[in-house]
This record gives sequence, structure tokens and C-alpha cells, in this order.
Amino acid sequence: MSRGTGSKPTKGRTTGALVLSGLLVGVMGVLGLVSTHSAGALAIDQHREDRVDQTRVLGQLTAQTVRNAFHQLAAVLALQDEDGVPPFSAEPGNGPAADRDTARVRRIVEMSAGAMELGAAVFNTRGQVVASYSPTGASASPTDPGFRPLVTAATDPGAGRIPISGIVTIDDEPALALGAPATLSDGTSGLFVCFWSARSTTTEFFTAGEGEGWIVDAEGLVVGAPDPALIGTSLPYPAALQAARSGGDHGIVDTDDGGTDHVSAWQDIDGTTWTVLNVQTRDAFQGHLERASLRTELLVLGMLLTTGTALVVLSRRRERAMAVIASTDELTRIHNRRGWFELAEQELARAARAGETRLAVFLDLDGLKQVNDVLGHEEGDRAIASAAAVLRAACRSGDVLGRLGGDEFVVLLGDGADAAVARRRVHEALDDFNAGSSAAFELRFSIGAEPWDPERPCSVEDLVRRADERMYADKQSRTDRYDNLIRVPAKVPVG
Repeated sequence: MSRGTGSKPTKGRTTGALVLSGLLVGVMGVLGLVSTHSAGALAIDQHREDRVDQTRVLGQLTAQTVRNAFHQLAAVLALQDEDGVPPFSAEPGNGPAADRDTARVRRIVEMSAGAMELGAAVFNTRGQVVASYSPTGASASPTDPGFRPLVTAATDPGAGRIPISGIVTIDDEPALALGAPATLSDGTSGLFVCFWSARSTTTEFFTAGEGEGWIVDAEGLVVGAPDPALIGTSLPYPAALQAARSGGDHGIVDTDDGGTDHVSAWQDIDGTTWTVLNVQTRDAFQGHLERASLRTELLVLGMLLTTGTALVVLSRRRERAMAVIASTDELTRIHNRRGWFELAEQELARAARAGETRLAVFLDLDGLKQVNDVLGHEEGDRAIASAAAVLRAACRSGDVLGRLGGDEFVVLLGDGADAAVARRRVHEALDDFNAGSSAAFELRFSIGAEPWDPERPCSVEDLVRRADERMYADKQSRTDRYDNLIRVPAKVPVG
């Protein structure tokens, strides 16, 4: 009697425990699936933010290049004014004054060392050509739609635009034009406009990272492209261009061009009517993240048949794995932009507490475009991966190495690091690689170093920007940086 009475509550408690365990497993499983899905979505969102940042940087670099070209042209004209060179005539005409103006334009073109390869012209305030020179004898039509941005910027200086054109046509080839104020004989300010081939100089404005990088003008014509032959044509991704035209000055959206899903990021280039875009198929951009997320979700569903504890463990592992994916560069397996900045911020905070110094070294892989153009993008990827391996060899334990995107790398060195020593280690590692490599290219870096002082602290962004500026100065000082960069035939490794 006592045994029968006792078995009922025991069975009830067992059933209740099983039901409760089942409910807990179900709840934990659902929570695990939600957490896994959220972690995957977070990784994709971060990946998209990184792409927007990369596109913004490209837009800023292009804007700076255009500004530099404008200031250089204006400086040439101002220097001639200071030297007492007579001003250009205010009216078109013939005779000695016209001959003198034409000769002056020709001298400026010839002194430009090819930068004005298609010639130049001087316009008065009524848009009339008062002097011009073209080595080929061909010139652009003043009614070319590509001139409109230049004319608008010149006639409305308060808008803050640089007088640069979109694509104009000269002798059936795409060209670009840049203007700067020129003093005329009647005291008014005309416009000196120089012309050059868009296809031969697009690298001055354009560098692509992952995906396809493009620069387009206000008419949707390509100014910068992965293939120079596409310059002057319409952008082959109309949906991406429409999104950029209607979505503000920057952003990232999913688009569909020709039945293929793409992820398109854009950034308007300050001071111009140009826009930089980065277009990549959705699968290439985030497919690996989506597939990783799907695989994990299926695994979690299977584990629902076992225990809730396993679900929690797997969910946490998934979150950590997604965090690693989101902070690691896929090609080089070093920190990507997001991962490096997070670690660098932690390092600077630690250095501030300890009163220690740090050193940021910004490195740009020279000649990546030449490697891509001559040897192909597979060799270009090999060059990027090899550059990362060289930098790993040059780094010490505790140094934070990352790839910011494209051909740009950065290292944060610890307390007491010396810029000259850091440069020497990089160059020694480069020499070792180039001497023993059978690749058809040599690796070279432009390097800029900026110290961080706890007595005069700055943000990670400012530190990287200053190191980048020093790197750019180093690049400009090394005019032979591309000489013999491509080995023909490929070098046979020593030993």
C-alpha cells in the first residue's frame, strides 16, 4: 500500500521534470537560434559598415588629389603673374598679342611634363576662347555636357566646387578638364583650362579595394574603372547609380542589375560632381557570412534533440566565431579595419594609463595596380597576401598588425618603438622576401610613421591619418618606386 501510494508522486515529479526539461531545451534552443541569427546579422552589418568606410576613404583621397591638381595649376598661373608675365588678352584676335598668348599657353603645356597632354585654352568672362594650344590639334566642343560642372564651379565660386569637368570628348577619346583663374588684360578674371586623357591618368584619381571600384561623373559616365577601356562609357550598374543619386551623399544598399544581386556602396566626392562606387555581387560580399550562419543554425536545430546545455555552448561558440570573422581580413588572415581599430583603441587606452608611448606605422603596397594590370588579379591577391606575410615577419610580439583595405596596412608598435628601427625591420623583411621569391613582381612599401605621446594624446583615427600623410610624403619622394617592379622573366629564387 505504501509502495503504491509513493509511486504516484514520484512518477508525477519525473514527468514534470521531463516536461520542464523539454520546455527548457526548447526555450534554450529558440534562444540559441535567435542569438546565432543575431550574431550573423551583426557580422554582416559590420561588414557593410566597413565597406562604407573604405568607400568614404577612397572618396576623400580622390577629392584631395583633385584639390592638389587645382592648387598646382593655380600656383603656376600666380607665379607667372608675380614674375611680371603680361596677362592674357581679354578678347580673341590676331596679331602679336594673340601670338604671344598662344606661345604662353604652349609653354605651360610643354612644362607640365605630360600632365596637360591634350593641351589647354584660356576663356574670357563671356566663354570665348582667347588663346589655346593642342599638341594634337584636336579640342573639345564647348557644348559638351561634360563641361557643365566646370563652368558652373567657375561662375559660382561661393558653391565651393572645384572647376573640374566630367568626361568630355576630344578626338573621339574620353578626356578630363581642370580650370583655374587667369588674369586678363582688362583686369577681369578668365579661366585657364587644361585637358588630359582620362584613360592615361585615371590612376591619379582611383584605387580599388575588394569588389569593383568605380568613379562616375554627373552624367553617369565612368571616370575611374577596374579596366581603363571602360572609362568614358556608361556605368554598367544602373541600379547602383540610381541608388547613389537618390540616397544622399554616401550609403550602401542591395541592388539588382541584370538579374544579379549586388551590394553597392557609394560616396560623393567633395568639391566635385563625381561619385565613387564599390559594387560587388552579394554572394562574394557576404555569402561566406550567410553560409556560416546557416550552417550553425542547422547544427543548433540538430542539437535541440540532445540537451539545452549543448545549445548554449554552441551558440556562444557561434558568437565568438562570427566576431572573429567580422574582425579578420579574409585574404591575409590578419586584422581587418574593424578588428585593428578595436585593438588599437584598447592599446592606446592601456598606454595612457601606464604613461607609455606607441608608434603607428602606415604602409602602402607600391605598384599593386601594375601587378593587377600586367600579371592579373590573382597575382595581385598574391602580392597582398605576401605583403601581409612580410609584415608579420617584421613585427614583434605585441605589435598590432592590420589591413585597412586594398593595398593599405598599419602596425601599432609598443612602448619605446623607434621609427627608424621599424623601417629597417620592414626593409630587411622585404629584402629577404624579394631575394628568395619566384614571384613575377617585387614587393615595395611606402612607409609613414607617427608617434603617440601620452602627454599629447590623440585619437586612433587622428594617429592613423597623420601616419598616412607621412606615408604619402614618402611615396611622393620616391620617384623610382615603380622601376623594375614587374620582373620579366620572373626571378629565380636564390638557393
